[in-house]
Amino acid sequence: MYKPPVEVEKVSSDVIVVGGGGAASRAALSARQAGASVRLVTKAAFKAGGSTVHGASEMMGMGAVGYGDKSDRPEFHFEDTMRAAKGFIDPVLVRVLSEEAPDRVRDLMQLGVAFDKRGEDYRPIRSDFGSYARALTVSGKTGKAFVDAISDELLRQGVKVDAGVALVDLIRDQDGEIAGVVGYDAKRRTLIHYEAPSVILGTGGVHSAFQLQVSTAEMTGDGQAICFRHGAELVNLEFHQIGPTLIYPYVQLFSSNAFCLAPKMYNVDGEEFLQRYLPPGLDPQKIYDEKAFPFTTANDGRYIDIAMSREINGARGTAHGAVLFSFAHLPPGKFESTMPHTVRWLRQHDLDPMRDKLEVGVAFQCMNGGVRMMDIDAQSNVPGLFVIGELAGGVRGPDRPGGNSLAEGQVFGHRAGVAAARRARATKAGNAHSLDGTREFLFAALTRKTGASDLSQMNAAIQSTMQKNCLVEKTAVGLESALDTVRAVKLELDSNLSVTTDSLVDGLSTRNLAQSSELILQACLHRKESRSGHYRVDHPERDDKGYLHSIVIQRKGEENAFSELHY
Repeated sequence: MYKPPVEVEKVSSDVIVVGGGGAASRAALSARQAGASVRLVTKAAFKAGGSTVHGASEMMGMGAVGYGDKSDRPEFHFEDTMRAAKGFIDPVLVRVLSEEAPDRVRDLMQLGVAFDKRGEDYRPIRSDFGSYARALTVSGKTGKAFVDAISDELLRQGVKVDAGVALVDLIRDQDGEIAGVVGYDAKRRTLIHYEAPSVILGTGGVHSAFQLQVSTAEMTGDGQAICFRHGAELVNLEFHQIGPTLIYPYVQLFSSNAFCLAPKMYNVDGEEFLQRYLPPGLDPQKIYDEKAFPFTTANDGRYIDIAMSREINGARGTAHGAVLFSFAHLPPGKFESTMPHTVRWLRQHDLDPMRDKLEVGVAFQCMNGGVRMMDIDAQSNVPGLFVIGELAGGVRGPDRPGGNSLAEGQVFGHRAGVAAARRARATKAGNAHSLDGTREFLFAALTRKTGASDLSQMNAAIQSTMQKNCLVEKTAVGLESALDTVRAVKLELDSNLSVTTDSLVDGLSTRNLAQSSELILQACLHRKESRSGHYRVDHPERDDKGYLHSIVIQRKGEENAFSELHY
């Protein structure tokens, strides 16, 4: 008789880290260095998943004081970050970030990360919202250099790695404290109960909710959805970073250095279109001068994203959902001197920016909100559960200086690892209160007599409505329409998920994607103003009187409760 894989294989460790990007790998290494036994569980192949690994940009770097202008100070890094998001971020966390980032850079150097130099001196760049050049880079693929170096070291230190294992659920004891996690090993078709008194989640963002995004397919909001089901607080979910991105034949963000070259933008009919979207009298050169990544309503550079989005949504984009950028008008050598890494990457794909038009769309880059960090060690409101990287919320608001993302992952990944190891020394993993709910849900999904759920169609429906209604321009009508779509998917999968052992991970991922998308849409509806990348066409002005606070979402019974958080 066929028996579905509901028997649980048990593995014990002091600390379980879920995720494989920059923050998760840093946490695993730090927990191990603090004396804990550590298991790193990754949904993707080891060293191959997440936005840290796959992010590519001329300006991708880690913000940290001490390696550039000697006049720079941690206090200035703190002030830059607070200026960009005051009222939406925890100043205590920001203080830790600015003061400890230099030490984490030093750690990376000791691991062999070769930051870009000019002669004997480091060559940091001045990123958006930064008052000094403090973002250290590694040839445009800084995050990958971090993950490679840290991952190699954590293996040398004895961290055990389980790759290809998807997070299914958190396990808590009778007191509500963390007792481990459940994972599913798709290759072995086996459920694994990871028993541990400390769990660190670094599962990344919700990239796969959008048709155009800069990360890998496994980023389906697993951590956000699962933490929400367990009563965690989620904050700032309406704030995302999006912007112009080369999407074919490879993915690369286009930052301010691309727009200082004033690219000519064409739709698929060969028409230049930017001018038709500009208010009368507004000089296009001013638009290019102010344009940076990401999209923000704070300056006139926003008209580029708006124009691109309207052309694409109006069926005047390419088959890949893009418009066409041309740099052919530039004098010889100008593109090469301004975007040297981009030239190299393009030529590796047989493209010449002085000859070929480039397909550029508006893509989702990252969440600025997530599961709320309650303290400087990145612990959530679920005892024993630490949240780091893009999954975490509380240190990123509507805007943030470029370079902070990688810094956050290293600073709070390290702190979470040390704190998790400390907790493990003081706390034994409690007995799981019950795995029956998880077992029953999986058993039902694997034995349901109806036909297999059409997961590809459900994913496509979510991505289409999120790309159209929750990216650049948002309205109540569009957000409600998207909410109807994702709720229909969520309801179907909560009650009628039907999968095989081979499609179980895909089914759980789509269910999590629908749950996370619902939370994002609800947050966007609650914020009836425009601020930074949150552009409500039906509420186009910023409203400091009514909305100078974060929005917190938390599950209360079967309902979603909303509250205001004032820092």
